[in-house]
Amino acid sequence: MFLSARVMPISPSLHSGAILPKSLMPPNIYRANLLLRASNHRYQKNGFATKSFNQNDDDNDEDDTDDHDPLPPPLPLHPRHRVHLLFGANTDVGKSIVSSGLLGAASLAAKRDSDDFSEMKLNYIKPLQCGGSDESFVYSHNHDNSGNVFDNGNKRDDISIKGHTLFTWQTPASPHLASRLENRPVSDDEVLSSLRKCWNEITIAADEEEEGKKTSTTIIETAGGVLSPSSSSPLNHHANRSSSLSESRSSLSNSIPNSIWSTQADLYSSLQIPVVFVGDPKLGGISVTLASLEALWSRGYRVDAVVFIEAAKSKSENVGQADISFGKGNAEALREYVAMHSLRSGKELIAEDSIVCLPELPPMPIPLKEWYESNERSFLALHDLLWKRWNNRPFRHSLIS
Repeated sequence: MFLSARVMPISPSLHSGAILPKSLMPPNIYRANLLLRASNHRYQKNGFATKSFNQNDDDNDEDDTDDHDPLPPPLPLHPRHRVHLLFGANTDVGKSIVSSGLLGAASLAAKRDSDDFSEMKLNYIKPLQCGGSDESFVYSHNHDNSGNVFDNGNKRDDISIKGHTLFTWQTPASPHLASRLENRPVSDDEVLSSLRKCWNEITIAADEEEEGKKTSTTIIETAGGVLSPSSSSPLNHHANRSSSLSESRSSLSNSIPNSIWSTQADLYSSLQIPVVFVGDPKLGGISVTLASLEALWSRGYRVDAVVFIEAAKSKSENVGQADISFGKGNAEALREYVAMHSLRSGKELIAEDSIVCLPELPPMPIPLKEWYESNERSFLALHDLLWKRWNNRPFRHSLIS
């Protein structure tokens, strides 16, 4: 569970590009306004604020950065090694459940498509983990003996699965808070460097075996929601080289130690990895889901699929009226939204068949084994769709350390 950060009031004049005089605002709010203004200016200069939110538009692949604010290089992508970032609309929407199901589907697909199951390598990466172990959850539901937690170095008899949790904190809270409470800050640069190294090792290991014939599927699961914080670190004010943003971040860092953090969406945006998004299936989830997707699209992400897991049905107070399935309704609302956008703009945000809703989970403490087995076809269809999307995109082959 992630704890919500206290919301800081921001000047409404920010939207017009102006900031109230320093004398009219408390120092912390003034510094926050400076920070957000510089960040908004960066997005506008990079074209994110003015372009259509169309992740399939080839124009979005152009390098819109300038000499004053260079972005880190994207992650090298390979035709045989599929990787997807898994974002959620919020915490507790089922990201790890979907990660586990996708890896299980990759295993089933390997059995279906090849006599040599070892041709498929499966990898799960959790860059930031606060409390518990999502890696253990994923493996426990993809192991022959579902009662035992899958250890990182072990292998199934039929296929190889490896897990990589890069940074961990014991506190079950948002990474920015957990890193402060435990006094173990991790900067954005450290996270991205570790992630790039892990990815390079995955692809190199696969290419060295069987003369480069092996394929791999990797899921990188983010923490919390799309705009949930990353780890706090005083080094983060150096991560962005825009002078105005760097100065405002430095000022804020000096006044509040370990106070600087990026959102999950900002942290990984430079990698240019396609996304699987888990929507919010509850009442009110349409707005949360759309806002999260808009945040991803505005940062240049390509969303290949959206998955909802049906929430517990809401009991109607009216006798004879059917219970309401909000997850299914939220998925249908998203289809209507993207269809309306397509009619108005002539551009498709996401294909209709890429929006799926899975059945409700069994109540705790009933194991999920039967739920996964009953949804094998749905996860297999999603797996095949993601490979189809993957095969239709350009690739960058050079490894970056």
